[in-house]
Amino acid sequence: MVPVERRMGVSLLQDALRRAQKTGGSAPQPLPSLLPGRPAERPKIRWKPLLVVLVAAFAAGAGGILLLPRKPAVPAAPVAQGPAPAPAPARGAAVETSSPAASAAGPPVARMPAKKNEAPRARKPLPAKALETADAPAAVPVAPAVTVPPSRAGADGKRAGNGPEGNDPSLAKFNEGVTALSRGDAEEAIRLLREVTASSPDLVEAWNALGLALLRRNRFEEADAAYARVLSLSPRYAPGLINAGLLRLAEGRIEEGAALFARAEESAPDMLAPRVDLAVAQVRLGRFDDAVETLRAAGRRFPKQPDVLYHLGTAYDRMGRREEGAEAYRSFLAASAGSRPALEERVRERLGAWGALPPR
Repeated sequence: MVPVERRMGVSLLQDALRRAQKTGGSAPQPLPSLLPGRPAERPKIRWKPLLVVLVAAFAAGAGGILLLPRKPAVPAAPVAQGPAPAPAPARGAAVETSSPAASAAGPPVARMPAKKNEAPRARKPLPAKALETADAPAAVPVAPAVTVPPSRAGADGKRAGNGPEGNDPSLAKFNEGVTALSRGDAEEAIRLLREVTASSPDLVEAWNALGLALLRRNRFEEADAAYARVLSLSPRYAPGLINAGLLRLAEGRIEEGAALFARAEESAPDMLAPRVDLAVAQVRLGRFDDAVETLRAAGRRFPKQPDVLYHLGTAYDRMGRREEGAEAYRSFLAASAGSRPALEERVRERLGAWGALPPR
C-alpha cells in the first residue's frame, strides 16, 4: 500500500506539470484592452507562484521516496558470555585435550611434540638395590612348640611338675589335640582343645594350643579371643605372647607384634623364638639395622642356629649387602643340613642368581 505522503507528492507534481504545459505550449491570446486608445497588453506569467509550486512538488516527491518502506535489519543472535579464548599454541605444539571440568579451570596446556620418528620413552629401570632385594627369601616367623601342661594339683593344692597324665581326662584329650595339631589336622585339634578348655577353663596351655590351631585356620577373631584368655591367666607366659604376636603379624599389625615379641624375650631370655620373630617384625617394618643387631645378639647366645643365620641373610639381602648376605646364606645351608628343605632350596636359588653357590 502506497503511503499518503507519497500520493500527495505525486499529485502536486502532476498538477504543476499540467499547468506548465498549458502556459508554455502556445502563446496566450491577448485580451482586448478595456481602455480606449491603448493596445491590448499580453498578460504576464506569474513565475514566482509557479516556482513555489514546483519546489513544493519536488520536496513532496523526495519526502515520499525517503518514506518508502525498508526491509528491517535482522538483529544478530546474542553471543553467550564466557571466558576469553586461550591464545593459540605455537606452531607445531600439540594441545592436550581435557574434560569440561578441567577446561573451566583454565586454558589447555600446550606440550612439546615428540620428535619425528622418536620411540616412546621407556620407564627408568629400578635401582640396583631394589632389583637385588625383589626376589629375596621371605622372613619366616618361628612359632614356639606347644608346652605340655603340668599334672593336676596334688593333695597340698599345688601343681606338681610335668608328669604322667594318669587318669586325668583333660590332659589325655589335651595330648590328643596337640598330636592332631602336629600332624596338620587343625580342625580336629580345635574340636579336642575346645572340649579341654570347656572342662578346664583355667588351663593356660590348652588355651594357647587352641589359639595356635585357630591361627593356622586363619580364624583370627577366635584366635585373638583365645590369646586374650591366655594373657589374662598368665601375662608373662612366653608362648602365649609369641603366638599373640604372630597373630598381629598375620593381620598386618606389625608394631603390635614387635612389642609382644619383645615382652616374650624379656619373660623367657633362654628362648630363641621371640628373638627371631622380633627380627622378622623389624625387617617387615624396614628397620634392617635393628634386625641385624637383634640377630647378631641372638647368634652370640645361640651360635650356629639355622633360623638366626637364615634371617640374617634375608636382612643383608634387603639392605643390598650382597657379600654379607651370601656368607650368612652359606652358613645357613651348612647349619641346616637338610632339616629345612624348602628354605634351603630358596636360598640355593638366590645364591645361584648371585653366582655364589658353595661347592658341594
